[in-house]
Amino acid sequence: MKSKPFGALFGLLALVAILGVAPAFGQTANEIDIAKGAGGSAQAACVSTNNCFNPNPLTVAPGTTVTWKNTDTTMHVICSGKVTDDECGKVFEDDTLKPGTTFQFTFANAGTFDYFCSVHPWMTGQVIVGAGSTTNTNSTNTSSTMNGMTILTAKASDGTTVTINTSGPVSGQPLSLSISFTDASGNKVHHQNYAITAVQDGNTILSNSAGHTHTGDDTQTTAANLSSADPVDIQVTLNGIGLPTVDPSTWTGVKGEVLSFTHVVPEFGPVASIVLAIAVMSMVVFVAKTRGIPKF
Repeated sequence: MKSKPFGALFGLLALVAILGVAPAFGQTANEIDIAKGAGGSAQAACVSTNNCFNPNPLTVAPGTTVTWKNTDTTMHVICSGKVTDDECGKVFEDDTLKPGTTFQFTFANAGTFDYFCSVHPWMTGQVIVGAGSTTNTNSTNTSSTMNGMTILTAKASDGTTVTINTSGPVSGQPLSLSISFTDASGNKVHHQNYAITAVQDGNTILSNSAGHTHTGDDTQTTAANLSSADPVDIQVTLNGIGLPTVDPSTWTGVKGEVLSFTHVVPEFGPVASIVLAIAVMSMVVFVAKTRGIPKF
């Protein structure tokens, strides 16, 4: 009977250890959130990072329905086109997007679709609809304990493998991603063009629609320090192989295929490690009490 408290203690500590490292989920797929404070002024924080619409840009496949969600405290107008256009809204428009409401539009055809808020013209965004693009969920996330690095891999339909190496998110520090592209034979893919976005806590922390690597290896780093150590979701879109100085229509290889790397998590922190160690010790004591195993 005296062993019950130890069993309860083990169960409680194990639960704490699990909850302490459980990943947090971000926003819904194919959802664009309007950042809080975006409509305040042209000096809003999201303007300099170009993510008043988040994520920006968003890459999807033809036939995808995109949802805009107003998480701001003021009304916005979603209007297709550019601020310099004589007329906006030729493709889609919602002029009554109140706080807390959503607007949806289905992109049937491939292309690049600019849009902005006609009430707050400093808010601009872009949806890239890839020709025949698909979201490839055949990604395998692995973690190396040898050097403390997280290694993420995903393979495209033509056999191209994208590998991302990172130490994981750390609050107060920028996130750096080492990216490599190899073909089906394992050779580095030279002149790979790609787009990359990284989202943490529903906020876009990295967005580059014009990524290019001459050698098959590249590095992307967030411009600002992370506000937390919460998990990060990454998407890489393959946009073809070719020099960025030539017509993109001449690029070869896969175009518009999206590879998803979900939940890049931090390594066990010191607190989680201590809790896990206590849980293991509790299990040893529990077994010793219940089965008569000699205690050390």
